[in-house]
Amino acid sequence: MSYPFLPGGICLPEVSAGNRSTQVASKSHFTGHITFGEGHGRGVGLESNLEKKVALILRYAPTTADLVEQQAFDWYDADGEYYTHYVDLVCRLRDGRRIGYAVRPIHRVSAGYEDELARVKHQSLSQGVFDDFRLFTERDVCPVALHNATHLHSVRIAEPDADQAAAEVIGMMRGVETIGALRDRIGMEGTGLRAVVRHIGSGHLQLLRQEKISETSQVIRVMALH
Repeated sequence: MSYPFLPGGICLPEVSAGNRSTQVASKSHFTGHITFGEGHGRGVGLESNLEKKVALILRYAPTTADLVEQQAFDWYDADGEYYTHYVDLVCRLRDGRRIGYAVRPIHRVSAGYEDELARVKHQSLSQGVFDDFRLFTERDVCPVALHNATHLHSVRIAEPDADQAAAEVIGMMRGVETIGALRDRIGMEGTGLRAVVRHIGSGHLQLLRQEKISETSQVIRVMALH
């Protein structure tokens, strides 16, 4: 596929790593597709606006290494009958742990569904499939985390010259700096600002406080630059 503003064209993202295909369209609820990862990335299918919010929050958490959707797990009920539960999102952390998430609006969390999740959690943990299994509802969505994740996702495409300049400036950091101060040292105005924010997304910089990302936000260097 060619793209007039990028010499050599662009590469489409890798296909989803999910065990089942998500809906492409629906008359009754949100469906979508989002691309995560460096370079051309990998696609993640979504079947609700809540799933989109949760996927953004989880993928851009500092502890996350990777995120996949719709992972199949076979579980059995009290009578020993087997069923397949598709885990909405599975987060692989930087320390190697795997956390499964069921994503559902609170009004759709019935007693029967909670019983199913309890069985899935017990069986998946005892089999070593997951290190934890959690329910994520709209009550768990942190507005600050969602704002920052959306910001990080919006600047994920690399800008090599700015990213290299940012790496050099960040490599000389000693202590706490503001995003705006780093941007000013890099130059390039908005391009330099995006490069600083990308280094937060890559884990090389970390916000000093939990707050919405802005030019006045203070950051520290937490990972060596290669």
